[in-house]
Amino acid sequence: MKKKLLITLALALGLFAARAQTYEPTWESLDSRPVPQWYRDAKFGIFIHWGVYAVPAFAAKGEYAEWYQHALKSGDSATVNYQKKKFGDLSYYQMADQFRAELYNPDEWARIIAGSGARYVVLTSKHHDGFALWPSKEASRTWGFPWNAMEAGPHRDLLGDLFKALRKTPVHAGMYYSLYEWYNPLWLKDHRQYVAEHEWPQMKDVINTYHPDVFWTDGEWEESPETWKSKEFLAWLYNESPVKDKVVTYDRWGDGVRFKHGGVFTPEYQPDVSFADHYWEESRGMGYSYGYNRNEDFWDYNTPQALVLQLVDKVSGGGNFLLDIGPDEHGKIPPIMEERLSQIGDWMHLNQEAIYNTVRWRTTGQWGEGKRDYKPVNGGGDLLLKLTVNPDPGYAVKECFFTYNPVQNNLYAVLPQWPASNTFTIRDLTVAGSTRIELLENHQQLQWTQSGNDLLVRLPTFDPRHIRGQYAYVIKIAGAGAYAPATQPAITYPEGSLQPLVTVSEQEGCQYRYTLDGSTPGEGTALYTHPFFIPHTATLSIRSFKEGLLPGIVVSLPLEVFSYLPATHPSATAQGLKLSCYEGSLRSVSELKNIQPVRQTAVRDISTGDLTKTENAGLLYSGYIRVPRQALYRFYLSSDDGSQLWIDDRLVIDNDGLHANVEKTGLSALQQGLHRFRLAYIQDKSALALKLEYQTGKNARKPVPASFYYCDK
Repeated sequence: MKKKLLITLALALGLFAARAQTYEPTWESLDSRPVPQWYRDAKFGIFIHWGVYAVPAFAAKGEYAEWYQHALKSGDSATVNYQKKKFGDLSYYQMADQFRAELYNPDEWARIIAGSGARYVVLTSKHHDGFALWPSKEASRTWGFPWNAMEAGPHRDLLGDLFKALRKTPVHAGMYYSLYEWYNPLWLKDHRQYVAEHEWPQMKDVINTYHPDVFWTDGEWEESPETWKSKEFLAWLYNESPVKDKVVTYDRWGDGVRFKHGGVFTPEYQPDVSFADHYWEESRGMGYSYGYNRNEDFWDYNTPQALVLQLVDKVSGGGNFLLDIGPDEHGKIPPIMEERLSQIGDWMHLNQEAIYNTVRWRTTGQWGEGKRDYKPVNGGGDLLLKLTVNPDPGYAVKECFFTYNPVQNNLYAVLPQWPASNTFTIRDLTVAGSTRIELLENHQQLQWTQSGNDLLVRLPTFDPRHIRGQYAYVIKIAGAGAYAPATQPAITYPEGSLQPLVTVSEQEGCQYRYTLDGSTPGEGTALYTHPFFIPHTATLSIRSFKEGLLPGIVVSLPLEVFSYLPATHPSATAQGLKLSCYEGSLRSVSELKNIQPVRQTAVRDISTGDLTKTENAGLLYSGYIRVPRQALYRFYLSSDDGSQLWIDDRLVIDNDGLHANVEKTGLSALQQGLHRFRLAYIQDKSALALKLEYQTGKNARKPVPASFYYCDK
């Protein structure tokens, strides 16, 4: 009894200490706040984009219907033509009267969502058009006319009614909130005044009134976190608000913050992005658009198998999956979306143990033999299914995904296909002889044998009368999966050295073995005893071993031994760079070579201000970079969207693709003087970001100055 009392007291004191922590308005302090455990365990959420844009419910395929107002104002021809045919001279603001939600039944929504297996909801309380789904006085005051759901359209508190319904279920109620509004008069007049008089009071109102478990911000890219006063707001949210102990927040708090600071990182239609060292969540629609798009056809929607596999993929990578639905203007969830939620729910009912309360295992999955560089494309269709149905004989497929429950020490292998031979081999897994292995959906015990380091599992002959998973099949390995603590070696190039130095942070009881040819380290490979230099360009693979546990994660790093690139000596140069400007819908830097520039000129520095338009455009800078001394230079290239850096015709940084503001780094050993330089950048939509910095030795990193750039006269 005394022991139980002491444990209870210790837990209470620990909880008090956690709640008593005060967070300062600095990223260092704010980033130390842990992501709430309920959210880490939940894994699966439903995004809901719903507002006035549900009235037109239109966008060109591959575009967002919730951006209808912006497309209309910017003169998008498809949107303008649709508006004229459908609504004549009606303005977007007048459409609020047609957003009636007369068939809205929040209890039915809650039932459908809970049935899908989702554990939280993120409803758009307000999107970029500024229309609020709750009775926000700020919305109507700053716009100068009724612009919330209580005073216009439905004349109902849509947000509050859904929260009441969700709280009758196990589903956590949360909201999305756009920091900025495209055409709010106060925003257009003065951004800082807008933050002080509109955004801050509105955010505090919606949090104090509805107590959301999730606060998902967006629309941050137009201003810095200082203008938004994001750090000050987060300090209030974590220290004083009524949801300070449970609310989940994200990384969209200002230009340059995404993927660097904040709570949960938010890749969007980026299936090949995950974070081993930071919690994350990928969001996407069932088709492409988040808001309901009448222009999308049946085949634009992901199949139920593709959606289940995307959920499994995110969970195996240690993240969450936020799947969007877009109700119509009447308040109905479109039947195909309701069907998909029901189909996911059927699978979750059988296999939820492999999803909830799990974490990233030592490896996220197992690939087939052969090439492993196939990546799915962004967009609609059977996105992840392309990983499971071999698209080309030369490419590997994902044989299984792994999830792991560390409390129960249970490992789950999720198979996208039933093996034709009724046997499945899990490579590099050794288990005890008493281990129970079963088919999770019906708990049928499976026979298995150990073949060296591989585990061979025998499944029954497939019979659809008894095996109902249909989208993916889960093998549960009970009491197995605990592995040696992972190590992440530190790779440095000491001042004056062109060889990488490998240093491992050692843990008690662990051994670290490595190879330099990319092969998997084992008991007979080299043992790490002290820091060492890599004598030649190689692939370092290192692994931790500890008695009684499985070997740890294999960490593989390509390491390069550099030699100094000689300076070039052009006949005549001038300061600045040559610039070619491009226009077009570009998904990759490589596409620039296929189109003609619309403008060519000379500039002093690199800048997004050189774009001829702020959407669907690109830049290519060329010339020379003059470095002041011989050294190993580390360059940092950040951009939204894609970019690449070449020096002396060598690709130093590849930051290509359509993505939010992402920073990547690369090294180049350069003699003092001029070196050939090229930097390419593409811009799709939304935020603009392009920055190049450098660092030598232990010096602080700094922006590459305009004085470094030269071009031929």
